Amino acid sequence: MRRITPAIFLISCWVFGTTVVRPQSFAQREKVAEGEYTEWKDGHPLKDTSQIWTIWKTPDGYEFEDALPPDKSAALFAVMGAALWKNMSPDLREEYKNASTTTDIHLQLSGDGNFRGLTLNGKMLSDVKQVQVANCSVKENQISCKGRAGTAHLKNSGQDPLLYSYPCPLFFIPMLKQSRLVPGQEISLKLAMLEEVKDKLQLTEVSGQLRSEGPDKLAIGEYTFDTQKYALALDAKSGTRRVVLWASAQGIVFAMEDSKSASGDRVMLSQYKRYLDF
Repeated sequence: MRRITPAIFLISCWVFGTTVVRPQSFAQREKVAEGEYTEWKDGHPLKDTSQIWTIWKTPDGYEFEDALPPDKSAALFAVMGAALWKNMSPDLREEYKNASTTTDIHLQLSGDGNFRGLTLNGKMLSDVKQVQVANCSVKENQISCKGRAGTAHLKNSGQDPLLYSYPCPLFFIPMLKQSRLVPGQEISLKLAMLEEVKDKLQLTEVSGQLRSEGPDKLAIGEYTFDTQKYALALDAKSGTRRVVLWASAQGIVFAMEDSKSASGDRVMLSQYKRYLDF
């Protein structure tokens, strides 16, 4: 997908709101929207941080796809591991052989926006072999995940939103669309958090509070947009994780700040094209 400048993005998507519909068979997926998120710092996009994403409409719901940027720390570990293999301790060799990095995320939703499944694809660091890091299904009473490094289960207390530990704005779109908060309103949430801890899958229930901060101006490059601002506090065992979101009236997340990321970094929408209403 060709990168476009903020100016083209603004004119083609915000001012005119053009919707392009491509004729497709009902049995096929229909593209709803596509775009690209990029990390920004001090008003400038950072190199090699792009997440290229697509939202599809299916006969029974929606699918979100997100190709993640290269994991620089994982790449460095892979290079160092190959160079130092002969001098590694047995424990470090085993860790290196089992280490993987996630390359893309696939999220499945029902027609009413409830989470149905999550797939994480990746590659092994030792031999670059493609691997399924996790495959999760959300049932009425339980969330189950399985992958190359084992399984994880969590009792589902009623269609809990499912989050992955990586800062990915797409995960918050269904939450915002379903909550429909008015400015100043706050609601409590129960969420299921999927993490990889020492190359093992881990599912934990996390309490959260989502609050609408009301209308806010958002600057992307030299342009300013009218958005709705939200604050999400997640109470995890490791401490409170705070996420700030700026979204359009349709619920598309245009920017995100996450306390899990480096201070001052903001993930923002650098490309966006809408084909169907969502």
